Amino acid sequence: MSDWGEPGEGAARKCLIVNADDFGRTPGVNAGTIEAHLNGIVTSATVMVLEKSAREGIREALERAPKLSLGLHFVITGGGSPASAAASVPTLAPGGRFVRNAEAMAETIPEEEIRRELLAQLALFELAAGRPPSHIDSHHHAALHSSVQATFAAVAQGRGLPVRASSPRARDELRAAGLEVPDFFLKSFYLDGVSFEKLAALLFNVPHGTTELMCHPGHADAALLQGSSYAKEREKELEILCDAAVREVVEKNGIELIGFDQL
Repeated sequence: MSDWGEPGEGAARKCLIVNADDFGRTPGVNAGTIEAHLNGIVTSATVMVLEKSAREGIREALERAPKLSLGLHFVITGGGSPASAAASVPTLAPGGRFVRNAEAMAETIPEEEIRRELLAQLALFELAAGRPPSHIDSHHHAALHSSVQATFAAVAQGRGLPVRASSPRARDELRAAGLEVPDFFLKSFYLDGVSFEKLAALLFNVPHGTTELMCHPGHADAALLQGSSYAKEREKELEILCDAAVREVVEKNGIELIGFDQL
């Protein structure tokens, strides 16, 4: 999926949400995300509440980075165990485990399974943070799945939570459901797109309206190196996001850095 967007209607400001996905995955990801917020341009992060480092990461963020928006990174892929009782989500987590990626998900998933698991992960977030998340997005963009999006939207709308729209279709449908979503979504600061030059090009072309830039900063600790194929690259993202020259590009382009809680 490429970066996308359309001119915001009547938008006078250029607002940018820089969201770090996968917060809570490992201590190194937590440390890198907070560093990218305190010393760089990251304004927001979404928490994988099922990971062992999630509770400690939330605690540290609340203490050290109170201005960092903290949302929920809804996980229904990746091979882990659900928050719900496995027997209650047999289609979503066959054999008690999520499938590896969105492409491997069942074609049809019962609405009650999606709702049950999303509410369970929201409850874990609120238990750890003492407050609701600032917004919701999804691991591997699983919320785009045809059986997931409507329930994902209904739960978010019922809680008054903004959400990520990772495709033009999703943006239009989510807005039609009454949800707050950014105007634009940038996902190409990833893999081969991780360089100062490519990030600067994205920033120079940020349009009027509100844009979300997805990123994955972190320190490649032992847990990340063991469990993720995207590890060392996170350190490169972190270095670039904290580069003073990137901040200069943001300022020269008249971009206002905001969190999802300001959407």
